[in-house]
Amino acid sequence: MKLSLVLTISAVYMGLLGLGYLVSPAAMSFGVVDATASSALIGLLRLQASLFIGIAVLSWMARDAEASKARDAIALGNTVGFGLGAILIIWGALTGSPAVTWVFALINLLIAAAFFMAGRAEMSTGNRR
Repeated sequence: MKLSLVLTISAVYMGLLGLGYLVSPAAMSFGVVDATASSALIGLLRLQASLFIGIAVLSWMARDAEASKARDAIALGNTVGFGLGAILIIWGALTGSPAVTWVFALINLLIAAAFFMAGRAEMSTGNRR
């Protein structure tokens, strides 16, 4: 899989998650947070939305970039971010989160693996070891 495609897929996924958490944070929590949650908790979920949207923009803007150390860093950052996200979602699913969280764990795991493989295959010559 080409890195540009992985960057595009992850940008769309993160953008949709970000918009979802921005517009309706309680609904995006799939029952973990209800509509009566404190405004502070809703605010924290909306803060998370800003991070998702920022990563989406970063990935979208890098999707057609030439091989470089900067693009390598974006691929590595996404690999770590999606990989850690998958681990944390799995942990949550194992400790009582709704069953739907397994879907997000799988998506994050697949995107992390795609970033790992595509990023390594298309790494700039200055970063190959």
